[in-house]
Amino acid sequence: MSLIQVARYSDVKYDFKDGYARVPVLEGAFDQAHFAHCALQPGHSITPNVYSVTEHNQLFIFTKGKGYVTTPREAWNVTEPGVFVPEFDTERFTITCSADSKQPLEFLHIITELNGYDKTCLVESRMVLPRFRTISQGWTYDEDFKDNSVTTSMMLLEHRNLGRLSMGCVKGCGPIEIGQHIHNELAQWYFPLPGSEFIYTAGGEEVHMTGGDLSFTPTGFWHGSKVEAGKKCDYIWFEMCIDGYPGEIK
Repeated sequence: MSLIQVARYSDVKYDFKDGYARVPVLEGAFDQAHFAHCALQPGHSITPNVYSVTEHNQLFIFTKGKGYVTTPREAWNVTEPGVFVPEFDTERFTITCSADSKQPLEFLHIITELNGYDKTCLVESRMVLPRFRTISQGWTYDEDFKDNSVTTSMMLLEHRNLGRLSMGCVKGCGPIEIGQHIHNELAQWYFPLPGSEFIYTAGGEEVHMTGGDLSFTPTGFWHGSKVEAGKKCDYIWFEMCIDGYPGEIK
């Protein structure tokens, strides 16, 4: 079996029922996180299940179409890629594809398992939820294995502030090489945004990735990316600490 597991967006076939479709991907790749490509047709809504702070964490990455997310207290417009994290089962929320959207509202739904570290940290200290943050609202950061003059890195879900989960985005236009780096305690997923195309490498393997693909790489492997001239390298990274962050209670 290949080290890098990839769910191809080209293989996703939506079967709409009442305007909604859900296609699980990367099933069995990692037992602590579950992924599904989802789509809502214009004018349709869903009210997803909610989970307590001792059951699951969940989040939604929006990639295509226009819509909005509403709770009894707040509302957010989806006009660009971004992420929504509900406040567990404190309140229900609804996702709607705008009636005037030219295409379905597409998003990746992630549900994660909670361990003892999560259950402790999510009660003692966590980011204020619900969290809705578009890519343009992320705060920027630099890393020494990137050419930060040609790439922009944005943080969407900060490390240690949502249990074991974190998320960010990298944007750039080739030629770019994102240098090899390693996470000894983090499982990692790459989710290229629409229009992107690059070569992702990990543990000596190379895979060609395009918009909507989803890759999974286990912890402890050197990895990086190469982008040809004129190609976009816009992707969301999602990480999950296998156990708990070093030096903190587990």
